[in-house]
Amino acid sequence: MSELFIAARALVAGEERREVAFLVEKGRFSKIGDAKSLAIEAARRGTKTRRFPEDRLLVPGFINGHSHAYQVLLRGWADDWSFDRWRSDALYRVVPQLTPEDIYWVFVFAFSEMLAAGITTVAEFFYLNGAGNAHAEAAIRAARETGIRLVFARTWMDAAYAPDAYRETIEEAQSRSEELLAAHADINFCVAPHSLHAASPAMIEAAAAFAAEHDCMLHVHVAEAAYEGAATLSEHGATPIRLLDRLGALNERCVAIHAIYIDEEEQALLAARGARVIHNPMTNQYLGDGICDISGLRALGVAIGLGTDADVKPSAIDEMRAASLLQKIARTDGAAFGARSAFDLATASGARALRLDAGRFEEGAFADFVVLDARAIDPWAPAVNALVYRGEDAWVQGSFVGGKRVAGREPSPAAIAARERLRGIAERLIP
Repeated sequence: MSELFIAARALVAGEERREVAFLVEKGRFSKIGDAKSLAIEAARRGTKTRRFPEDRLLVPGFINGHSHAYQVLLRGWADDWSFDRWRSDALYRVVPQLTPEDIYWVFVFAFSEMLAAGITTVAEFFYLNGAGNAHAEAAIRAARETGIRLVFARTWMDAAYAPDAYRETIEEAQSRSEELLAAHADINFCVAPHSLHAASPAMIEAAAAFAAEHDCMLHVHVAEAAYEGAATLSEHGATPIRLLDRLGALNERCVAIHAIYIDEEEQALLAARGARVIHNPMTNQYLGDGICDISGLRALGVAIGLGTDADVKPSAIDEMRAASLLQKIARTDGAAFGARSAFDLATASGARALRLDAGRFEEGAFADFVVLDARAIDPWAPAVNALVYRGEDAWVQGSFVGGKRVAGREPSPAAIAARERLRGIAERLIP
């Protein structure tokens, strides 16, 4: 089946274009061009056509490069804590108690929030694997039923301090990952050794070998806090990025989550190895982590995306704004990291960071896009500037994945049911 979408206004590669049309076939953009000529061709072929008027703006679907959906249960009551307390008294207390059924409803809730905010792809960093794949299967089912495009980053974790619900042997992680790959060939699966402190060097080496064998990406938390660099240097004689390189995990498959506390040589090493970075500016502020030098990394050609991480508020618009403003503060330069650069992180660059054909209006790419209410955009303002510096999630009128509308302004019946189910889960688990 095919459908032609005609936009009076659209952001194509960050530039506003007028009267542009997108032909969607088999879930991908097959033709992009002048609305009039493509409309004539569509009429001749009897292709279904949908038009979005002047008060709507079409943008590529936002890419959420790093999420922990179950952490929506921590927001509100575990705010304003130190990271150590937040991890031990909230994260490690609540999440291990979630059943597969709980996971399904929590993830339906979180994914519905993302879709309502224009996030059409999410890379979910999933670490409830200690008892097998039942929890992971529930998360994948939630993604399928909400319609969000899923990148499933299955965590490998063997640290002695981790809860039993997270921890596995290398052999268990390998075999269970292979089972998921075999059962879900259609999902974007990647392996995710948790971090340099929660996965042993042997586990990280095994994960890198697994990624190479199965041609998948490798996601890893790295250099999120200053203590990690001191710890890896003391224990292994290398700082985090250098240690990843030594373990054979720093290459074009590597997606480094956070990458805050790295020096200029490590930045250059990231770029030389072709690794990618996911920046999480809102969570970095929330947990007091620090500011990633995305300006420096971007200048070196590193593909960078944005993530909502702790999902305090899963909003790509908020992440774009924070990414830009934090760079201006860090560099004390109002010209640093402008709106178009921030928009690119949430769309095309974010998709490149995940090795995914999305995030852009381009022939052959997944037909994932968002319809925004353009009435709040000042007529004299570039649309991309208005979106990054003044935009709100309420501007999102509809989210399309593979050319199909999967979310609108009104919550779906599943989202409504999930909110009610979350109430019971929270009452049972939150102290």
